[in-house]
Amino acid sequence: MKLSRLIGERFKERPADCVIDSHALMLRGGYMKYVANGIYSSYLPLRRITRRIEQIIREEMDALDGQEVQLPVALPASLWEESGRYESVGQELLRFSDRNSSPMVLGMTHEEAAVALVRDYGSTYSRYPFMIYQIQTKFRDELRPRAGLIRVREFTMKDAYSFHTSKEDLNDYYMKCHAAYGRIFARAGIPEVVSVASDSGMMGGDISHEFMLLTPAGEDSVACCDACGYHANIETFPADIRHNSSAAADMQQDKTRSSAESAGAPGCDDGRFLNAVCPSCGRHALILRRGIEVGNIFQLGQKYTASMHMTYVDKDGSVKIPVMGCYGIGIGRLAASVCEAHHDEHGPIWPVSIAPWKVHLCAVRADHAEVRQTADLLYRQLTDARIDVIYDDRPVRAGIMFSDADLIGAPVRIIVSPRNLAEGCCEIAARDGSFQKKTRVEQVREAIEALFS
Repeated sequence: MKLSRLIGERFKERPADCVIDSHALMLRGGYMKYVANGIYSSYLPLRRITRRIEQIIREEMDALDGQEVQLPVALPASLWEESGRYESVGQELLRFSDRNSSPMVLGMTHEEAAVALVRDYGSTYSRYPFMIYQIQTKFRDELRPRAGLIRVREFTMKDAYSFHTSKEDLNDYYMKCHAAYGRIFARAGIPEVVSVASDSGMMGGDISHEFMLLTPAGEDSVACCDACGYHANIETFPADIRHNSSAAADMQQDKTRSSAESAGAPGCDDGRFLNAVCPSCGRHALILRRGIEVGNIFQLGQKYTASMHMTYVDKDGSVKIPVMGCYGIGIGRLAASVCEAHHDEHGPIWPVSIAPWKVHLCAVRADHAEVRQTADLLYRQLTDARIDVIYDDRPVRAGIMFSDADLIGAPVRIIVSPRNLAEGCCEIAARDGSFQKKTRVEQVREAIEALFS
């Protein structure tokens, strides 16, 4: 891709309404554009990032024998009436009527649709267990969208649903999905994500976990035990502990508000619990930290299968109700979280696994004949080698070129300039500053291939 043809603008100023760095950088870098409150359009760089994330997820879901499906975005209200959620869920669920006055909803999650898809198939025990998943647009009418892609109304999500004949089989599969989530986040570039015991909320079920990236930019409060490594969403704690914890957090937030806001963080990241011990080790070592939820998994049990009359005939001829699990990851939120974890004051530093392009080729002085000839040659060589490269072929000042390269955040940069060519070399540098070296022009392709081999 030549940067001269890339749609989207990059700019220097931080938008005034951005409260976290990833939001500001993704707007400044031409990744997305505001359309309405909590709704964004994506430009090519973000689409390339999310496609790579989706591929990682597909590989991990397929390895668990998951089968990809596509469920409707617009659903008849009758499905949600079957489960009882049409009335119980609040205004986050967008309800409307079609031209025939039939009540409809826009899917914010798809448990009901998943059960409707497979309840005929799952009529006999011999077909269990199985899992279906999709990567699809959803709409949740959030009261207060914020922080760019962290909390939006329209979003893309991977949601998976597994079906089992016993709680023991669900437990076993649940732990396999738990491990797969750890691999997904590590492959996407944030291995530091922690598993957090959570409240199932409107999803129902007995057991659930959230996967949190601990960061001051987060909006969830996580109880962290520095003594034993225990983590839990504060919502799982008794009300009196939550109250005391909130008071401690508010006191700490008052002390750090000005510095946090200047750094783009929406609150504090530390505040010791009051009158609470760790449920795991029994020590007074619980710390309140902020986190971004990048994924969640639930053991739903029979909440949806029972209410929607999904049954199967067991081997002894008896009719039973299957148990169910569900597993979600927000694609855009994960991309924004990686940006939040990997950036500097100049822009994102994308991990190789999800970077929009692996290499950023800068032709400094593109109007210089030798520079243009050499850069064109390297672009063809790297493209032929199937290395994703963004080529800045514009006749702009070096400062603008390097500023845009920082905002695009490719892991490796190649600089072709009159000064380097006078030595018969190009400069190869890492976006994260880990290395910078000069390489003979004829060896650049080989050097780049070696970096990504």
